[in-house]
Amino acid sequence: MSELRVLFAAITADNAARIIAHLKNDGADPVHSRVDTQVDLDAALQQRWDVLLLDHAEGLTAEQAIESLRSRDLDLPAILVGEAGMLPGLAEAMNLGARDSLAFDQLDRLLPSIQREMLSALIRSNLREQIVTDYLMQEIDQLILLGYDLPALNHRICSRMVELFDLKLVWIGAKMPDGCVEVIASAGESEYLKNINVRWDDTPQGQGIGAVIRSNKPMTLTSDSPRFAVWRERAEQFGMRGMLGMPLGFKGEVIGSLVMYSAREDAFDKLTVGRLSAFAGRVTVAMLGAQEQQELRLMHAAMSNASNGMFISHRDGTIEWLNEALSRFSGFTAEEIIGSNPRIFNSGRHDAQFWSDMWSTLLKGEAWRGDVVNLNKAGELYTVAQSISPLFNAQGELTHFLAVQQDISEKKRLEEEIHYLAYHDPLTHLPNRMLFRDRVQQALAQAQRMQGKLAVMFIDLDGFKSVNDMHGHNSGDSLLEQAAERMRSCVRAGDTVARLGGDEFTVLLRDVGDTGNIRRVAQKLLDIAVRPYDVGRSEPASVSFSIGISVYPEDGDDFDALLSHADQAMYEAKQGGKNRYAFYSEQD
Repeated sequence: MSELRVLFAAITADNAARIIAHLKNDGADPVHSRVDTQVDLDAALQQRWDVLLLDHAEGLTAEQAIESLRSRDLDLPAILVGEAGMLPGLAEAMNLGARDSLAFDQLDRLLPSIQREMLSALIRSNLREQIVTDYLMQEIDQLILLGYDLPALNHRICSRMVELFDLKLVWIGAKMPDGCVEVIASAGESEYLKNINVRWDDTPQGQGIGAVIRSNKPMTLTSDSPRFAVWRERAEQFGMRGMLGMPLGFKGEVIGSLVMYSAREDAFDKLTVGRLSAFAGRVTVAMLGAQEQQELRLMHAAMSNASNGMFISHRDGTIEWLNEALSRFSGFTAEEIIGSNPRIFNSGRHDAQFWSDMWSTLLKGEAWRGDVVNLNKAGELYTVAQSISPLFNAQGELTHFLAVQQDISEKKRLEEEIHYLAYHDPLTHLPNRMLFRDRVQQALAQAQRMQGKLAVMFIDLDGFKSVNDMHGHNSGDSLLEQAAERMRSCVRAGDTVARLGGDEFTVLLRDVGDTGNIRRVAQKLLDIAVRPYDVGRSEPASVSFSIGISVYPEDGDDFDALLSHADQAMYEAKQGGKNRYAFYSEQD
């Protein structure tokens, strides 16, 4: 596994060392730091971390630590780790904002939990960055169409990049004949550029941005890089730790550079550089287009090279012009599209009313915007954010339409994936605690209206830790997946089985009638649990269930009460010998 950056908060040095040793034994390579006070935590959060492991201490509580993340809008997974019996339950921990809660005898679950939450955070980060990049590229296309002149366009590009990407400084440099790089636009900490000497020739002042222009390739640097030595003191004065230079060029000829600075050394990873490379191409088109003196040539060059798909159709829908991006999106050649109707892209995913409403809006001379699912030449679906503008002749007559399409297929896919991860357990694909809460609350509302009953079960796997210790995490995961499938087979289609985390599961039984029905389901779960599990070893694994049960309305009238009481009943079942169920209402 690659380097893992771990921040400990309110965890003793001995316990932190214990955790580090366990992570190393599991194959991780942790880089770590430890804080015990709010002041030290605030300072540590200025750096990049992969996970925050925390407990409670007199000078720093878990609530305070998690609030520090919220106040900084940091998407940093927080996991509670402490002594068994001293930690809040998983339900309470997640209410605080933690992603998981583990006792020291559960450290075998720590690395899988960290990896799961890091993956979720990465997907969320990628989606945010993809949305911002797509939005900015679309905005540049619109600025070109609006006829912005070169100085105004360049300044707007720099300003929007500083705002949208949280950068310290963005500037555009032009390659000059005498070897200098002239600053023609900037935003952010522009004072950094005062009297700066940047060149593109092979001199000491030409080893940073100059190398970008000479090689016609993107370059990332940190303030301690040898190539950045000439400007290191100046950069550190302004708190700049990472730099990305992008060449601005057309058909192999470099005309300048787009330069970005961040307070973070790791701000410009490969994925970010790839996205910004496409954006740098749009900046080049914008600069070249704005230099053209004839408006028609400017419009045609901008539209033809735009990252968004574009076409112009006659009032009757016949397509008369398109740009290269439209062919790239759809897979059809320009010859196949010219003279056809936009129905060539029709996927059949929209009903007649959708198209009727669109044409009604357009024929009234009004612009239309919406998401459209299209079908490409290969028969594959793709989604575009489409805007269509009516075009009028000198007499004010509607003659044509201009359609602009932004391919948002990847954004849609990421949104769906994040939505799924937000409500489901990635291992078993069962609902997670958040979705389980929603299902219970819906069932409670129905039960209150119908004066019915429902039951909540809290299930813990007896002997699961021994399987993990003896056979390893992969076998443990396989057992959890099989156990989840067995639980699903014991309940009705309208009931819900969920995984809260680790080996803790919950079940919602709707409209249960009397307790006899609940007992039958509980016994069915106990019977199916003890069957052997094939975990890929010579000997099958064995576990059993301890089940706690709470019933609405006798044991509570809201989600938290029912879940807490089912949890208490589950511990009663464990203390009674395991492999059994217990009702909260029957406890002494």
